[in-house]
Amino acid sequence: MAKVKSEKKRITLLIWLCWLVYMCSYLGKVNYSANITQIEAFYGISHASAGMVGTFFFFAYGAGQIFNGVFCKKYNIKWMIFGALTVCGVCNLLVGLAPNFAIVKYVWLLNGLAMSVLWPTLIRLLSETLPRESMARASVVLGTTVATGTLIIYGLSALFAELQVFKLAFFLPAVVLPAVGVIWLCAFSPLTKIKAVPVETEKREETAPQEKGKMPRDLLRSICILAVFAVATNLVKDGLTTWVPSILKENYGMPDSFSILLTLLLPMVAVFGNFFAVQLHKKVSDFVLQCGTVFLLAGVLVGGVIGLLSTKLVIVTLIGFALVNFLVSSSNSTITSIFPLFMKGKVNSGLIAGVLNGCCYVGSTISSYGLGALADSFGWNTVFYVLLAVCCAVVLTAAVYWLIGFLKRKKEK
Repeated sequence: MAKVKSEKKRITLLIWLCWLVYMCSYLGKVNYSANITQIEAFYGISHASAGMVGTFFFFAYGAGQIFNGVFCKKYNIKWMIFGALTVCGVCNLLVGLAPNFAIVKYVWLLNGLAMSVLWPTLIRLLSETLPRESMARASVVLGTTVATGTLIIYGLSALFAELQVFKLAFFLPAVVLPAVGVIWLCAFSPLTKIKAVPVETEKREETAPQEKGKMPRDLLRSICILAVFAVATNLVKDGLTTWVPSILKENYGMPDSFSILLTLLLPMVAVFGNFFAVQLHKKVSDFVLQCGTVFLLAGVLVGGVIGLLSTKLVIVTLIGFALVNFLVSSSNSTITSIFPLFMKGKVNSGLIAGVLNGCCYVGSTISSYGLGALADSFGWNTVFYVLLAVCCAVVLTAAVYWLIGFLKRKKEK
């Protein structure tokens, strides 16, 4: 009995160690978006120029996710995670010390490459060391990392903006990330000595469906559709996270610190997105249809936001932003953590997590520069019509997917 309790404790601590690593990574990558209005003012640049840095980051991060998803099976997990956290800390230090804006996008590109190591490698670690019954718990816990990290850095950025020391948002992760890397080094070996399914058994389980001919077609189709949905998910999610402070400042005349503080409502609500995704999956077991349902609701809300932008109802508008962000955050959790972990034994979870998360950041890449450029040229209303079109495209795809499945099942009967 004592041995079982010890195993459960180590499993719990390992999950929370992974949570700490990935949550803290958001301090060193969302901080640019959180401070984008002050960066624009400090360097005297346009929305499009400021958004280009995010585009460099998201491109490197997305491409890196796919690369690391493919090769993470070969990594020494202990040292790769430590190295990634250290490089991220150095990149944040360099941005904080940058004498001019021209070099920022190149440093942030390197930051994106380093950060891209984390997610597929952590998912690979958990899929190989946790028993199957712990997967749901791990997905729920890890699903809160994005919202929690975003909430913390936006809260601190609001404080730093009020104190007129916004660069502290870069100096802080320059210290925190390497420190978490040291914690990781110390805790890794004791916490990964967990009795789980042997690696050889994992490999047999992963290859068995392909050998028996059960896997490829349906699962591959779902993965391809979810990859497209991943692009849409982060296009909407990171579009809101990046540009809501600017919208509040320009449309409602709010100061930087207050607009950032109000934007905190987005990650505060999004913290519950992963729990919502897990509960919704119990009702809608098909991952593609689950995402389609979420985007149907998000599309209705985006339509409401478009109507509210011309009014002075800032609180109601912000609630609309928060609910949309909550829904698409739940879609992000479904695609990047719940689906890969639930596919344990059918596919390489680290590979799928890397590929799908990489696709998410294709959407992030578009949202950063593309939405900023649209806002510069046509205003924020046009941006939200684009987001509405994205939601409609996802719903239409999910509807066609359901119809094909329905006709196929009917024919088989």
